[in-house]
Amino acid sequence: MLRSALAVVVLAVMVAIAACTRSQPQGPNPFSVGVAFDNPPAYPGYQWTQHGQAVPAAELEASAGPSHCDWQSATILTIGWPLGTSAQNAGHSRTYIRDPKGAMGGTYQRRLVKDAQLPATAKATGYKLGSIEVYLSPADQDEAVYLVAPSGTERWPRADPMFGCM
Repeated sequence: MLRSALAVVVLAVMVAIAACTRSQPQGPNPFSVGVAFDNPPAYPGYQWTQHGQAVPAAELEASAGPSHCDWQSATILTIGWPLGTSAQNAGHSRTYIRDPKGAMGGTYQRRLVKDAQLPATAKATGYKLGSIEVYLSPADQDEAVYLVAPSGTERWPRADPMFGCM
C-alpha cells in the first residue's frame, strides 16, 4: 500500500515537472527561425540544447520582451559570456534582439537581417533549438549573432549598451 501511494506521488511530481518544462516551437516548419520567433514564447522560452544536453535558461534563453513595455513581439536572446557561463548578471552575458515590428524602437528593426549570408568565418556554438543553430563570427560577434535553419539564416543585432524598460 505504501509503495502504491509513493508511486502515485512520484508520478504526479513527474507530470507536474513535465508541464512546467520549456516547450518546442510548433507549426508547419517548426524549426525555421521565423516560425519559432515571429510570435516569441514568454520567458523562459524554448528549451535549447548544446551537444545534445539541455541548457539552463541562465546560460541561454530566447523569449519575448516584457509585455509591460509592449515589447512582447520582440525576441530577446541572452547568452552567457564567455560562452557556456551563466548569464545571471549583465557583466557575464550578451543580449541580441530580433524586433521585426520595431516594438523596441527602430534601431533593432533596422539592424535585423532576416535573409542573411552566414560569414565564412562563422562557427557553430553548439547551441541548438531543433534544427536552428546559433553561430558567431569573429569578425562581428561583438555586433551580432546568426541563427541558422535549413530554411535560411537571420542576423540578430546585439544590444550594446544594455537596454531596459520600467
